[in-house]
Amino acid sequence: MRRTSPLREAGLDAVTLVVLFLLLVPILWVFVASVRPETDITGGGLWPQRLTFVHYEAILAKKPFLIALKNSLIVGIVVAIITTALALPAAYALSRFRFHGRDFFGLLILGTQMLPSLAVLVPLVVIVRQLGLTNTLTALIFTHLALGMPIAVWMLKGYIDAIPKELEEAAMIDGCSRVGALTRIVIPLIRPAIIAVGTFAFVLSWGEYLMALALISKADVKTLPLALQGLFDPYSFSWGQVMAGGTIIALPAILLFLIFRKQLVGGLLAGGVKG
Repeated sequence: MRRTSPLREAGLDAVTLVVLFLLLVPILWVFVASVRPETDITGGGLWPQRLTFVHYEAILAKKPFLIALKNSLIVGIVVAIITTALALPAAYALSRFRFHGRDFFGLLILGTQMLPSLAVLVPLVVIVRQLGLTNTLTALIFTHLALGMPIAVWMLKGYIDAIPKELEEAAMIDGCSRVGALTRIVIPLIRPAIIAVGTFAFVLSWGEYLMALALISKADVKTLPLALQGLFDPYSFSWGQVMAGGTIIALPAILLFLIFRKQLVGGLLAGGVKG
């Protein structure tokens, strides 16, 4: 293998650091602004001179925000569980079974990801209204499933493709059924991938704004992105509370990555290895 020159490695490291800096500075600034006094947010530098948590206390004291927090948790957890439960057998069928139209269905699933959310917004809103599900968490759950299910199936299919079929065949020779081979062989091997897909589905649902804006108008079923929008009140606007709300919305994604970082990295690596 040809070795990379030290100068080239240093250049790549420098570019990586610059990109990371550009990506992390806005996130860091939002968090720093959320623990600053209101008068220091717009006039101070990057590093705060004084720290305060009054913005978090104020926003967590708002009942609509707490209701939105509960709604986002419910929708995100349900979407993550259902997405994983439905995507796994679908991905297994596309990977292992040979049936007429399999390639077409695979391309159809992948092709749905090429459509922007705006392209399916109007049809989804019309369907939800005809079903009488407007202003319900059920509508959000179904729409988020429709948005996240195709990529979840495609991701899991790639992981299952990397597992040698001989492992399942050996298990079935020993007396396992097809379902038994799936639960005892495949699922343990792709556990990092399942965690990665569930985390992805939760984060996608947690921060989704466009569909929630189109389907939800009642305060008691709003999610966090809609509650954060409500903080932009021209008569009682507070940058500190907006930044605190943005930090709270970003926190689950950060925590999930920290908790499941090994599984997430393992899932990504598993998808790149062919048996």
